[in-house]
Amino acid sequence: MPKLFVLSLDGTPYTLLRDAVDRLPQLKKLFAQGSFVQMDSVIPTISSVAWATFATGVNPAQHNIFGFIDLDDARRFRIPTATDLAAKPLWQHFTELGLRSIWVNLPITYPPQPINGVMISGFLCTRLEEGVFPRSLLPTLQRLNYIIDADPTLAQTDLDGFLAELFRALEGRRQLTWHLFETEPWDFFLLHIMETDRLHHFFWEAKENPHHRYHRDFWRLYHEIDSFIGELVARLPSDCELVVLSDHGFCQIEYEVELNAFLRERGFLRFANGAPTDFSQLHSSTTAFALIPGRLYLTDSSVRDELTQTLYKLTDPQGRPVIAQVFPREQIYSGAQLARAADLITVPHNGFDLKARLSAQKLFTKTHLQGMHTFDDAFLFVRHHKLDTSSKPSLIDLAPTLATLLGLPSPTTEGRSLL
Repeated sequence: MPKLFVLSLDGTPYTLLRDAVDRLPQLKKLFAQGSFVQMDSVIPTISSVAWATFATGVNPAQHNIFGFIDLDDARRFRIPTATDLAAKPLWQHFTELGLRSIWVNLPITYPPQPINGVMISGFLCTRLEEGVFPRSLLPTLQRLNYIIDADPTLAQTDLDGFLAELFRALEGRRQLTWHLFETEPWDFFLLHIMETDRLHHFFWEAKENPHHRYHRDFWRLYHEIDSFIGELVARLPSDCELVVLSDHGFCQIEYEVELNAFLRERGFLRFANGAPTDFSQLHSSTTAFALIPGRLYLTDSSVRDELTQTLYKLTDPQGRPVIAQVFPREQIYSGAQLARAADLITVPHNGFDLKARLSAQKLFTKTHLQGMHTFDDAFLFVRHHKLDTSSKPSLIDLAPTLATLLGLPSPTTEGRSLL
C-alpha cells in the first residue's frame, strides 16, 4: 500500500504562493512536479468548520461543527470539540481499515482519539498533557519544547514576543516530525502548520510593504516553511505521495463588523439585562441574534426575509456593501444536524470581518487584527497525480481524494475524489 503525507498550511492563500513562488525555491521546485490549484473553502470560513469538513468529507449539517463557538440548550456558550463530530473522520476510517496514521496539530482533533497510531491535538487544546495519544509520547514532546500554539493574546501587547512564539512552534513541529519518522511506523501522516494563520491575522499588512517593520519577519516564516518542505521531500519514503493544502485564503481587514450591535440598532435584538454574558437572557421582543462568523439565529422565523434584506442594505462608512450573500441554512446544508445550524449564514465581501461581541457598542471597529479569512482562495497541491479541475475543487473533496490516493474506499458520498 502506498504511503501518504499531508502538510496543511492553515490559511495560506493560493494567490500568495502563486505570486511568491520565485522567493520560495523548494516550493517552486515541488509545484513543478504536480498539480497546484485554487480551491474553495467552507461556509462559514473558519478553521474548526473547515477542518471538520476536510476530515469527514461532509457538510456541517452532517458532521455537526458549525463554528468554534456554539450554544447549549440554554443558549449559553460552549466550544465544540472532536467529541461533537457526528460523522466518521478519516482517523477513525483509517483505524477501522487497519491503517496506522499520525495526526499532528490538526484543529478538531481535541480531545485526542485512541486510534491505531499517534494523535497530537491542535487548536482548542489548551494543555499539552491533555492532547497526546498515546500518552507515552508526552515526555518526548516536553523534551522538544513543543507547544500547541502561539498565544494569540500575546499579539495584543508584545508582537515581538508573539512572533518568537510562532518560530518556536514551527521549530517544535519540525523536530517532532523527524522524531516520529525515526520512531513510528505509518501509512498516513498529517502535519498541520497553524503558524501561517496566526502570521496572517496579525502581520498581514507587512506582507507587501518592504518598509514595514515586520516585512522581513513575515517572509522569514515562509522561508522556514520552504526550507522544511525541501527537507521533508528529501526524507519521505520513495513510495510516498505528498499533498500540501490550506483550508482558506486571507485578505486585508477594512472593518470588523459587529453583527449584534447591528441587530440591536435595527430592533432585532434586546437583552433582559444591561450586561449580558451569553444569550440565555434575551428580552421577549428579540427576534434574532448572532454568533461568529456571520451566523444569525431567529427566535421568530417571520422576520427572515426582512432581516435578509436589511443585511443586504448594510453599507460601511464609505458606502460600500458589507454582505455579499445571505444563505438560509437549508440552501447550503443538508443532514441530520440541520436544525442545529444558524437560520441564516452570511458571507461578507472581502475586507469585512464579521464579529458578534455582545458588549460591542459600535457597528464598525478596527482592532489589532489585520487579516481575515476568505472563501475562494485556498489551495491544493498533489505531487504525483493530476487533479480533476473540471469543476473547482472544494475542501469537502479532500476526504474522498485522500482515500483514493491510499487505494481505499471513500468514507463519504458527498465530496468527490479529485483524481
